[in-house]
Amino acid sequence: MQVGKEAVRATIRRAFADGSLPKLIEDMRFPSYTGDDSYAMAAAFLGKRWTDIPIQTLFVHRESLGTLSPAAYRAYLPAYLDASLASDDPLDKYGADLRQYLLFTLKHWPHQTGESRATQTRERLAALDPEQRAAVADVLGYLVSHWHSEDAAQVLRDW
Repeated sequence: MQVGKEAVRATIRRAFADGSLPKLIEDMRFPSYTGDDSYAMAAAFLGKRWTDIPIQTLFVHRESLGTLSPAAYRAYLPAYLDASLASDDPLDKYGADLRQYLLFTLKHWPHQTGESRATQTRERLAALDPEQRAAVADVLGYLVSHWHSEDAAQVLRDW
């Protein structure tokens, strides 16, 4: 049974309603990420609720999503989950990239990125509670059913 986009969005809002926000930029990133891009993302998101970050800002920082610490990832993952559902237009300039970077951060890719990245992925995902994991699974299911995303199907199989 396919679940509609608005039902998936409601699941995201419920699952991530009570998220706490990191207080310092140093708390936003894994210590191994010291580059300007990860700092810029941390500075742009710090102190903001995920619902207050515009899709354009998410897009600008999409490549740095994997640099977020477990606490920051948990706080801002719902913004990327929601944005991945944003447009039904296949020519949308944000959606495809946001979906791909989101999926990249949800999958253990040791053969492509090394064990360090896989360990960081496991740490980020371990910070999610069962309700949040279910919301992620709902988004993945939507991406599979609506966008026929093989990457989402692979992540969902391993989820």
